[in-house]
Amino acid sequence: MSRTIILVSMAAAIMLAGCQGEGFGTFTKEHKGGLIGGAIGGGIGALAGRAVGRNTTGTLIGAGVGAGLGYLLGNEMDKKKAREHNIAEPTELTGTKWHVTQLNMPNPPAYRDMYLSFEPNSQLVTTTVTSDGRVLRAVETYRITDHTLIINRAAVGDQPGYIINADFNKTDAGMTVSSPQFGATLRPVNEVPG
Repeated sequence: MSRTIILVSMAAAIMLAGCQGEGFGTFTKEHKGGLIGGAIGGGIGALAGRAVGRNTTGTLIGAGVGAGLGYLLGNEMDKKKAREHNIAEPTELTGTKWHVTQLNMPNPPAYRDMYLSFEPNSQLVTTTVTSDGRVLRAVETYRITDHTLIINRAAVGDQPGYIINADFNKTDAGMTVSSPQFGATLRPVNEVPG
């Protein structure tokens, strides 16, 4: 029986590893329903396969089928939740503006100043002032789920799209944002350079 549990655990680990690859190649909270559904389905399938087949083969087949069905159902629930998000609904960040005081990431962009503005309709505008004084703007979308800031940019031309899930902590004095892709410290401002 312990060998069967080890095999089922290995199958679940392989399934979870295979589910990576969204955005920057890391697991995103945006897809947690699919992964949780796959894990639960795999466990239920393993128990059912063991009860019916009474052997390791039955257990593994049950685990595989259950994991696949659980992942599909959970993933569809995640997609439905994202589609039903009301972009007009304000969040705790809507209408706020921030100056980036520290940015930690591999190969950071060159800039003199950087600002974030959380606009209505789920638009996140990044304003970058280059070293020669040019002002550049980039627009992404954002939403907040379970105190996670989800930043999304659709693919444009040859530039790939991405989804970033970042934990954030907002206080009156500032905000910290952290994700596998970057970490930032920000302070609130009233205006962003035009």
